[in-house]
Amino acid sequence: MQISVTFRHMEADEGVKEYVKEKVQRLKKFMENPREAHVVLSVEKFRHSAELTIVRDGLTVNSEGRDRDLYAAIDQMVDKMDRQIRERREKVKRKRGNPLPQETEPGGQEISTRKSGRTGISSLIRRRHIPAKPMSLEEAMAQLKLSGEAYLFFINSHSGEMNALHRKNGDYEWMEPYPE
Repeated sequence: MQISVTFRHMEADEGVKEYVKEKVQRLKKFMENPREAHVVLSVEKFRHSAELTIVRDGLTVNSEGRDRDLYAAIDQMVDKMDRQIRERREKVKRKRGNPLPQETEPGGQEISTRKSGRTGISSLIRRRHIPAKPMSLEEAMAQLKLSGEAYLFFINSHSGEMNALHRKNGDYEWMEPYPE
């Protein structure tokens, strides 16, 4: 990512420039393919202003920090940008669905250990989100056949309940919950 720093109505300072570059560089790990970042530092009377614009493929994100202290304004600007990036990532995750379970690191290792309060038995639980679409039993059988998976979870279009279909050695098992 190319980072440029512009000073307005103030003397250019290499220390401030390096501080800004270090702070903005930390944001890079939260964004995909940032092309350039432009920071404008200015002062008006006793108020320092720091503006940041990050451009990436088809997206421009802006933030601004204002404070009596230049370094505080820079920190404020970076914090606002960090919050914007995180909110945008969460929005995209909600929209697309989370491809990795929340308890799984990018390497695929489980990191969450849950303890049962009653028994004291410790177990490792991996969470996996599976979409469940409304369909009839016949549609579910056809979908399971096409997917090649062993299980298919679906919402039964007749009852509205969550059902599961299991295929083993060419035989199908239909699991339909009912209250006791």
